[in-house]
Amino acid sequence: MGRALARRLISTLSLGYILYFYSELTFWSRWKAGDTIIGAIMTWLIYSVLAFFVLLMAERFKADSLYSIFLVGAVFGWLVEGVIVQEAYKAFPFQLVWTPLAWHALISVLLGTYFARKAIGEWSLLRAIALFAGIGVFFGLWATYWKLEDGYAVSVGHFAAYTLISTAFLMVAYSTFDLTSPAEFIPTRWEVGVFGAVVAFFAVFTFVAVTFSPLVLLPLLALTLYTLRRLKGEKNALKGSRAPARRYLLPLIIPLFAVPTYAALRGLWFEVNVPVALTTSTVCILLLLKAVYKGLKGSP
Repeated sequence: MGRALARRLISTLSLGYILYFYSELTFWSRWKAGDTIIGAIMTWLIYSVLAFFVLLMAERFKADSLYSIFLVGAVFGWLVEGVIVQEAYKAFPFQLVWTPLAWHALISVLLGTYFARKAIGEWSLLRAIALFAGIGVFFGLWATYWKLEDGYAVSVGHFAAYTLISTAFLMVAYSTFDLTSPAEFIPTRWEVGVFGAVVAFFAVFTFVAVTFSPLVLLPLLALTLYTLRRLKGEKNALKGSRAPARRYLLPLIIPLFAVPTYAALRGLWFEVNVPVALTTSTVCILLLLKAVYKGLKGSP
């Protein structure tokens, strides 16, 4: 029992870092004024709480398709932006999509958790390299945006150190997740209660700050979870699977492409957030509509 609990906790913390990397570190793309190690650890732990529910949903609904995994990511995104923080209710309703779906679901879960892990464990070497190189190019391109808000661009050395350090931890997280992930993620009731209590704690503060939040969030979550049940597959595609040790070096390709991309475009003052937001939002809206359609079509 103790060993099984330890495996669940370690795999949860590992996935928490993977989600933290793509949702926070990639998004912010630099160390900001006021960032601290304690703050980073606390944010990672919060993402680990949500990672617990990502694993629980993936197991409970046997998420094994592009659409069901995206829906798991949608719940994750709405919990991040609609419960942990209140960003989903600003610029309403656009921010129900950006960033909950267009970043957290699409990039953090579908790309960073599902496809990246398939690339490490299953894809050909050339195809896997192409994926991580693409992530690196996107990372470097997106990082050029922040000088429009900060008024200056961080140095190439700053970005290189930031990217290399965060990606090194990502490499460890992928490896640890696959090493410790149980065959079935079936937590005890008290585990669900403890992790649920953390989410509930944030939910209370969100309700106080945005009193209409349950009217927005609860129907979205209910529809998504219902669709996940209708799309229930044969296996959990997010559970760990071991790959040769050398394959876990593949994420280090990210900084190899991110840094030159950032260096080349650092002086370009272009609102890259606009095409990125429009493109990813369009993709995720289409995915959401298709997933819901497939789920409802399968209803009795």
